[in-house]
Amino acid sequence: MKITQLQAMAISCILLCISLPGKANTIMDTLTNKQRVLSFYKLIVGQRRAELIPEFVREDYIQHNPNVKQGRAGITDVINYLKTLPPPPEGGKSPIIRAIQEGDLVVTHLDIVFMGKRMVVIDVFKLKDGVLAEHWDAIQEMPDQTGMVVTATNGSNEVDKDASTVNSKAIVDRFYKAIRNRDSEMHSFIDKAYVEHDPVIINSGKNLASYLNDDPGRAIKIHRIIAEGDFVTVQSEFRKEDKSFAFYEIFRVEHSKIVEHWSVEQVIPDGVEPAAMF
Repeated sequence: MKITQLQAMAISCILLCISLPGKANTIMDTLTNKQRVLSFYKLIVGQRRAELIPEFVREDYIQHNPNVKQGRAGITDVINYLKTLPPPPEGGKSPIIRAIQEGDLVVTHLDIVFMGKRMVVIDVFKLKDGVLAEHWDAIQEMPDQTGMVVTATNGSNEVDKDASTVNSKAIVDRFYKAIRNRDSEMHSFIDKAYVEHDPVIINSGKNLASYLNDDPGRAIKIHRIIAEGDFVTVQSEFRKEDKSFAFYEIFRVEHSKIVEHWSVEQVIPDGVEPAAMF
């Protein structure tokens, strides 16, 4: 069975509500943007309460996934699809591994298993006045990593509130500037104890700097850098073998060095302008 992006989005939504913090009766004005996103998944997606969509989603909601309708109609389609599927099992593990917030942007990192296929997703939401206004995502199927010490999503997941968001973002920004300039300084940003979670990069036997630098035609274009504490998300695109890709990464920075890295790489479908997905 081929899993489309819409199905994958629906699948992720099924699982998202399993272990989320209970916010059902919390006054919306007291929630952070991160809590609003988690509450959106819990109440609307998990409990399929479509009547709450206007409370959480703007009418002019912008959807950058080319397989989902714009506006509230796209969210409604997902909920209707969910209603045709069995409810999620109680007591199951939540697929949300990490959540990162900077201002009006919220990033979620998901690990989903469906019909024997493992998929990793990074979602980015933009909120306006506490309501979901825009959404981007990337999804990638991953190999079976059962029994492996390092997987595509494990590792540190709690944001270090004492870490400097400004410094973490600056380190990653300088790292990418060195990559684009093919500056040998790029290697100085990688800690000796660095842990790579992308199985493709792991199998290459290289660290991230060497992996990115080995393909001079990659032509990386960064769209957003979003940080909270020691975690930094980079949303970018690149070209490879005449195809465009969405590339979403999460870095963890410690003592001004990159110590951990996760990523999701998705080919942009034929006929879709890359700009539409960013």
